[in-house]
Amino acid sequence: MKALFAQLNLDHPGLEDVRAAVARDDLDAAGERLLAYYSGKRQERCLDFWDLSGPEDYTPMPWGAATTHDQLWKNTPERVLAGQLYASGHTFDFSRDADIDWCSDIRLWADGGKYPHAQARIMLRRLYWLRALDLCYLRGDPAEQSRAAAQFSRLMTSWLDQWVEEEFAVNHGIALADTISHSGLVRSWFVFLPAPQVPAGLKLRLLQHIAEGAADLLQRAAWHPWIWGLSEASGLGLMGALLPELKGAPAWRTRCFEFANRFFQTELRPDGTLKRMHFCPHYTGATAIWPLAFYPLIAKLGYKDMLEPGARLGVERMVDWIATVQKPDNTIPQITASDIQGFSRWLASGAAPFNRSDWLYVATAGREGRPPAHTSRVLPEGGAFCLRDGFTTEAMVGCFHNGDYHNLERTSLALDLYALGRTLVTAPGRYGYYTPEFLPYFAAAGYNSLMVDGSSQQIWGEHSLHQGAGLTDAAWRLEPDFDWAWGRHPTGFDAAPDVRWQRGLLFAKSEYWLVIDRVHGPGAHDFSLRWLLTPSKTVVEEDGLAVHTANADANVRLTPVLPPGSKLHVWEGNNDPWRGWYSAENGSKMPAPQLEYTWRGKLPTLTAMLIVPYRDRVPEISLAMKETAPGCHELTVTRTGGTDRLTLDLRGAGAARLVRESAGSPARFFDLSAAN
Repeated sequence: MKALFAQLNLDHPGLEDVRAAVARDDLDAAGERLLAYYSGKRQERCLDFWDLSGPEDYTPMPWGAATTHDQLWKNTPERVLAGQLYASGHTFDFSRDADIDWCSDIRLWADGGKYPHAQARIMLRRLYWLRALDLCYLRGDPAEQSRAAAQFSRLMTSWLDQWVEEEFAVNHGIALADTISHSGLVRSWFVFLPAPQVPAGLKLRLLQHIAEGAADLLQRAAWHPWIWGLSEASGLGLMGALLPELKGAPAWRTRCFEFANRFFQTELRPDGTLKRMHFCPHYTGATAIWPLAFYPLIAKLGYKDMLEPGARLGVERMVDWIATVQKPDNTIPQITASDIQGFSRWLASGAAPFNRSDWLYVATAGREGRPPAHTSRVLPEGGAFCLRDGFTTEAMVGCFHNGDYHNLERTSLALDLYALGRTLVTAPGRYGYYTPEFLPYFAAAGYNSLMVDGSSQQIWGEHSLHQGAGLTDAAWRLEPDFDWAWGRHPTGFDAAPDVRWQRGLLFAKSEYWLVIDRVHGPGAHDFSLRWLLTPSKTVVEEDGLAVHTANADANVRLTPVLPPGSKLHVWEGNNDPWRGWYSAENGSKMPAPQLEYTWRGKLPTLTAMLIVPYRDRVPEISLAMKETAPGCHELTVTRTGGTDRLTLDLRGAGAARLVRESAGSPARFFDLSAAN
């Protein structure tokens, strides 16, 4: 216990009784008075500080992705009370002391091995489940409080006894205080201060561990321009803000603020994208939680104006990025390893401190705040077109990815389409980095993407979107009633390296999406064009190619134009081959219809898919395509009250033009391939 008091600034106001007891070497009395001091700070530093809402306060998962909040919130109070700790799709039975092993798989993972439950063990070691025990105790039922405190005492004793000193610094930083996923050893320490079931010796031992851990983290944590480094910084910052009585607190706060100011001024691209990541809503959003949650929290304790002007501007750029990809139902595009849940809570919490009521508008689907200046937006460094006609629940929102990928995924030219309160066309999500099926399906083959000769796109690397004339590179045009985006994958496919793929998206706002796929190169090949839908009931129409859904909430119809002889197979929950799976969160999957159109033919080829959202009745809208001259194609969408004609000249550099005709109005002409 002497080691703990050696780390305290006993001259701090309020610690006079503790200092006197230490001076006369009465360490038991000193410990008792120290716990009494912190009990008096519990309201300010815990109950008034942390967001203590429970799973019932979170937005339910869509499409029945979870019958409870198990997936979104990951560890329910009832589960943790029973010793069933959940992480990464696995439930670990820790109800018996003999079953607890915190360390074994972590060491294997740290040295580069890929083992089935390593990711799950790391999640457990980061203590994300502590929040559930906190809620059990704070809800006030005496029997539940007693069980929660006993479980906290048992698991914390086991955790301390098996502590691995050489473990990743990031895990320790997150365990100390993680605003990103609502865990936090410091918060739980304050919560259980009044609990008689937690021995005073354990409370003091945990406080000493926290102090030593922060000191160790400060020494080990070097500058690391990545979200985990920011987590380490937030852990140190919270230690310094919530435990200012510790001698190391000023240095911890200083390191945190230095790191944050450097990070937000040096590690973001002009469009707000993280430099180490092109398009990944999950990791970018988690990084944005630092300023949206952590910064307002420490301001409550008096630590204001810690962001330098340049860092504050960087924060706003990054949060604008999050607001751009956030969908009205509090989900984000599943592209590139993203979990489904969005960041509405954090956008709303950051609106006032940063004076950005447009973030509140996005977070509340238009119910509060003021609308952003723009609806559709292009993220050039992120490699994404985010095209929408509004921000309310009924809006149409499309994310068209045309850039680098995260980790293992090959996602260039993938789409995520939302309308009428539901994501309709999506990506496979993030099933798990340690499962053998992840690479062939969840990293490539599960997307609404193209495969050639049974192979996926080759790795691309960094490539920002640059708009040029013609159709040789990316192109876009954003108008009040329609958007146009044209993307390309600059490399080939694993089994067909000379084949090139380009994709165009015409978004007629409040009406439809038209997707054009151009494939060119030498020879004949086998093609597989895939479309993954969210969990739905599907109906194949009489022509054997068009498909519509039969959902109770919102529906979509997909009408293709394909080469002669094309066939459709609708997969759902199939294991051999892997097809028709959707992952709402890391470690879990559920069946979802995946449409696979296959054909064999010579190149070049052009296909089209008309995608129309609707509520109950299929809209009267049709698609036709004809070749008007070699290399020239006209696609006609006949809609209620008008016609859209898209012409593609694929000769040479290429050109694209659109004519929009509506009853009672003159035709309007647009050159879509001219550089803006």
